[in-house]
Amino acid sequence: MKLKKILVVVLAVLCAVALAGCSEQNKADNGSSASLASSSSSSSAASGSAAQKSAVMDVSVYYPDVNATGLVAVAKTVKAQEADKYKAAVEALLAGTDDKKLTTVFPKKTKLLKVSVSGGVAKVDFDKNLTNGFVGGSTGEEMLVGSLVNTLTEFPEIKKVQILIEGKEIDSLSGHLDLSRPVGRMSELIKK
Repeated sequence: MKLKKILVVVLAVLCAVALAGCSEQNKADNGSSASLASSSSSSSAASGSAAQKSAVMDVSVYYPDVNATGLVAVAKTVKAQEADKYKAAVEALLAGTDDKKLTTVFPKKTKLLKVSVSGGVAKVDFDKNLTNGFVGGSTGEEMLVGSLVNTLTEFPEIKKVQILIEGKEIDSLSGHLDLSRPVGRMSELIKK
């Protein structure tokens, strides 16, 4: 029975990776050096054009539970060049989760434009779909910001995160959290 569950999970991950590879968004991002990789398919993905000295690494990304009572860490495997590891982690977060006990709070059409890190602060630049498509209230905003901040502060060199929309600083997503300054790790949201 346990073997059956593992097989179902592996097949679901492979299907998700295959479907993600067929989307128009991935066709548009063809030149991107950061991409999601399933740990079970990493050996086959390493062949071919992936010889750009990309490394496979595990990252922890945070998703809210379905009741929005806290964030849960999920281990994901990403493949990225060293300079793009932060972007790969955020893309893994945006890709969502198949876990029925967790949810994704980022609007589906949100696109990550850029991630830069300087002086312990990660500046994460999204397109306007993040603010235009966000429909959550104060809890949703807290869960979205917390999932992003806690995902990136898993990297020891990142202490705070600043959210940008098309290169510009924002005051808030929907008026509930002050995002005019970089935000530090939100440990109080992490479920143990």
